[in-house]
Amino acid sequence: MTKLHRKELKQDEVRERVAEAVRSVKIHGREALYMVVIVLAVAGIAFAWYFYERNQQENAQNLLGQAMEKFNAPVAVQADPNLPKPAYNFLSETQKYTEARKDFENVYSKYGNTPAADMARYMAGICSFYLKDNTKAEQYLKQSSKTSDRNILYYQSRLALADLYSKSKRYDEAIKVLNEALNRPKPQVPLEYVLMQLAETYEKAGKNKEARDTYQKIANDYKDSPISFQAQQKLTQVQ
Repeated sequence: MTKLHRKELKQDEVRERVAEAVRSVKIHGREALYMVVIVLAVAGIAFAWYFYERNQQENAQNLLGQAMEKFNAPVAVQADPNLPKPAYNFLSETQKYTEARKDFENVYSKYGNTPAADMARYMAGICSFYLKDNTKAEQYLKQSSKTSDRNILYYQSRLALADLYSKSKRYDEAIKVLNEALNRPKPQVPLEYVLMQLAETYEKAGKNKEARDTYQKIANDYKDSPISFQAQQKLTQVQ
């Protein structure tokens, strides 16, 4: 083989390798472009979803605020010309709680996956309780009680349910939900008040031993709490 021929072969090999490298760059470059497009698309969706969620939460909070204004509005009160006029002034408690409940129901029906909706379910239950609509009160409060125990509504819903059950003489169910709250203690939850409600429920149910034991626990474990004195008084009354 001549030197010239060998030289041509080497040149062909070099050209082939260069062409192969170029093809590889094109292929990988195209893949990289596709990846960039996908990343940008995902980022765009996430960005749009963030603003959508924020907008949903703002709207839910605004509607919840309107419902709370109705819930806290005065009833049959003549406006004082020296004070700002209240946004709402109802003729009766029934009218007030009926109108407020409609707004709370509107919050969770429109914005069901927001923190405002969790509060709205609880407040709809409270409105129903005041309206003596026990079926709806139980329904809404049970829904509200399904929140995580990281949410204060976990405890508030159970206390309200216990009150509802107790007034309906469903004492065993009241005791059950109060014990659920006590079994998941949190620093922000004043357990002595939950214990007091439990002791009173035991007493109403005729379970005097359990009532005394619970009053005694409050008196022993919460000596610095104002409710400790009430527990001590109760101990002298329960046989």
